[in-house]
Amino acid sequence: MSHALDALIYALDVNPDISTEGRVLFLRAQEHPALQHFEGRLVCQQNWKPRAAELEAAGYRVEREAHGLFDLVLVLPDPQRDLMVADLARAHDHLAPGGVLMAAQHNDAGAKRCEQYLREVAGRAESLSKHHSRVFWATKDEAKPWNENLLERWRQGAVMRRILDGRFWSRPGLFNWDRIDEGSALLVKHLPETIAGNVADFGCGWGFLSDHLLRNCHDIDTLDIYDADADCFECARRNLGLVPTRVKAHPHWRDITTGFDRTKFDAVVMNPPFHEGKDADPLIGLKFIAAAAQALRPTGQLWLVANRQLPYENLLTETFAHLEKVVETGGFKVLHAGNPIVKPTWQRRGKRRR
Repeated sequence: MSHALDALIYALDVNPDISTEGRVLFLRAQEHPALQHFEGRLVCQQNWKPRAAELEAAGYRVEREAHGLFDLVLVLPDPQRDLMVADLARAHDHLAPGGVLMAAQHNDAGAKRCEQYLREVAGRAESLSKHHSRVFWATKDEAKPWNENLLERWRQGAVMRRILDGRFWSRPGLFNWDRIDEGSALLVKHLPETIAGNVADFGCGWGFLSDHLLRNCHDIDTLDIYDADADCFECARRNLGLVPTRVKAHPHWRDITTGFDRTKFDAVVMNPPFHEGKDADPLIGLKFIAAAAQALRPTGQLWLVANRQLPYENLLTETFAHLEKVVETGGFKVLHAGNPIVKPTWQRRGKRRR
């Protein structure tokens, strides 16, 4: 649980009149036992699969995209500026007349700045401090409308847009959303055009690796793309739909670190993440490798790129019959592993943060 979430729950506790009745929407929702107070009135919006799974396991209704108007909208805004204000605009757009928007942000994630944004657009706001965070809220009063011009500019902060001289579509909030990752750029230089059959891209993002596969590996029969961030798929679909090929990518909203229970792929490519929030965590990449070993057929091939210091070789040696370091340069290494011999059964413990 985050400090901002604890602060949000505290603000609701000390202001019980805000949440006594009516429909409630929680944007970028996170699980908390106190949410049970809302009983059947709560809808949780969450695009990050690990958090969505936690909410669903706790019995809450979870949607990728919210619909309709609500009497109370809670939000834990993204710390990135464009997404932060877009979250406030989205929360406003789901407010019924007379409804309350309540946001919480950790002090180190721009709490004061976010509160200032709310005051600027709403004209007024109340606030409190707790748990190294700030909670701030405002009412949608039709007699004193919010600044619609500002709201419209903020809405544009999260929209999909062209990047890299129009070559691709992406949106703020995705990994390296407006540029090609150095590691991925290195990996595609060394992927053979002979990759064929049923192929998967683990952690597909906005689709750069998959775009390369479809344009250069003409013996691919199927392509499945996986990511824990549902926001990736609209961009990936549009990017891959521009490739002149008979193969259509099949998107899967999934947390790869939970593993696979069946074998289906001839090849997997990936540039696995290695951070939890701001903290480095090599275990994520190890879980991606374990999932690939589970998902690959006995003759399957894994191609991956990683920072040169990440300790992936031991697990690859244990789980694959063949391992080759294809290249190591500029702080990255490309690894090729073939013929999985062990299907790892261990799964990630704890929670993936975003």
